[in-house]
Amino acid sequence: MGMSHPDQAAFGGFGGSDWRMHLRDMRTLSGLRNGAPPEDDIRRMPDRVLRAAVQNPDHSEAARAAAEVELRARSISADRWRLSVPGFIRGADLQRRGDKLFFGWGRAIRLWSGRGVFIGFLGILALAFARELTGAPANAEEIGMYVGAVVLWLAIIWFVASALRRHPARVLLLRKFNERHLSEPLERMLASELRPYGHIATLSDKHIRRERFGWLQMALLSLGNPLAALWFVIGLPIRFVWRLFDRSAMGPAVVLNARDYRNLAQRLRDRIGLNVQTALVSKEAFMVRTSDAWWRMVVQLFMDSSDAIVVDLSQVTQGTAWELDVIATERAAPRCVFVALWGKLEEAEAALRERGINAAVHHYAPDGEIQRRGVFRAAMLAAMRATHHVPA
Repeated sequence: MGMSHPDQAAFGGFGGSDWRMHLRDMRTLSGLRNGAPPEDDIRRMPDRVLRAAVQNPDHSEAARAAAEVELRARSISADRWRLSVPGFIRGADLQRRGDKLFFGWGRAIRLWSGRGVFIGFLGILALAFARELTGAPANAEEIGMYVGAVVLWLAIIWFVASALRRHPARVLLLRKFNERHLSEPLERMLASELRPYGHIATLSDKHIRRERFGWLQMALLSLGNPLAALWFVIGLPIRFVWRLFDRSAMGPAVVLNARDYRNLAQRLRDRIGLNVQTALVSKEAFMVRTSDAWWRMVVQLFMDSSDAIVVDLSQVTQGTAWELDVIATERAAPRCVFVALWGKLEEAEAALRERGINAAVHHYAPDGEIQRRGVFRAAMLAAMRATHHVPA
């Protein structure tokens, strides 16, 4: 799970369903949406509801100010309302298995069974092509049935191993948005270096491929994988209807109000659903699109709920600077791994020095390959150990 925060601990802690009880407080109250609410309404609200109301962007500025005044009158701190959603790995897992948690036999099964599906599918196409050119050999049909059966079994193994993955890490990726010359190399790095860790969450970028062609990628993948094809055909109408009621479900998430925020937090615990989403699209992070009012709340949710935070410093803008300031203020640098595109190291290191953050910056090439991969993976493991308070 992510870092502990006193306010959440005070209102139920982090175990079991307590975080869900805390999450329910982040709701939009009709009396606080417009203008200043009556003082009696504010006085009747419980402490924990007021703490969430102060931070809810759906409420008017006057209502949030009135809630903060009432909290201070009760001698209660009006510090930021915080939420940490438990993840899927524990300190004991990291201590016992280390990097093998992400690069051990489980990944080998997923990787080679997936490759086997495509190799087998190509073999079937080659057999059909040869049959058209040279005529069918005597045992062509028998060979085709045998290869098809092998492909089906490999597809089942791949799907089960991917969907039921027990210990995916939750990794937050922070970076500059909507710059094609930065987004494309970062997308390659995400696919080759970060994806093996588990669920990679990031705010939406119009140049990240999932936003433009994700459905097409899934359709093309379905051509070579019978189970993916079945999932695509059955899941498409279900996904359309479901997202009418929950914009965070079954695909890129959208957070425009408090209900969307609650749905997003609930979805972070959907291990199998996120496993399947990550497996079916080759270069996908868990994309989250937010309004200007909600993006900081969403970033804070992921910071507090992630096993590690990867910060791309290829270009430091106002949003990235705010994220670095939060990291510096909360002394969260040990939980972070800083990266930058090759040629951007000086700017990245200067941004860290300005905030007194003493950390290395790992650079990656335009093709996405991280330089000194062993050092980078050691840094990722160290960040997760810091999150879970596991000694090095």
